[in-house]
Amino acid sequence: MKAKLTLVIALCILLSSIALPVLAEDSIAMWVSRARLAYVGRSSTGPDAVVGLIHVRDANLQMVDGATVTATWTTPDGRVQQTAVTAFQGIAEFRIWAGRGTYTLCVDGVTKDGWLYAPSLDRGICPTFRVP
Repeated sequence: MKAKLTLVIALCILLSSIALPVLAEDSIAMWVSRARLAYVGRSSTGPDAVVGLIHVRDANLQMVDGATVTATWTTPDGRVQQTAVTAFQGIAEFRIWAGRGTYTLCVDGVTKDGWLYAPSLDRGICPTFRVP
């Protein structure tokens, strides 16, 4: 298993310009591979909301389920910190509504027992969305 993980990490280094962190013994690296925001609202099915989807992956580019993601919203009304747990697809969902204006969701951290969060590998962890 360690040889396979070492090979995957070596391939990742060769295929990208991202430096991998040094891992603690028996820990698995994970990072935010994608963060996106969308507006959901003005329908009969539910209240208005801005939804943030945070995707967490491991060293093998597999989805990480059961990771706790902490993120901070910046909304037209101020700042709010929330936590969400990734589902089987490795996606944590955040929701908020503060009216029209600009929304930003920034990932503060990711935790899971036996795993190491590697923020240096994160991609686009502070998306912004404007509700007109």
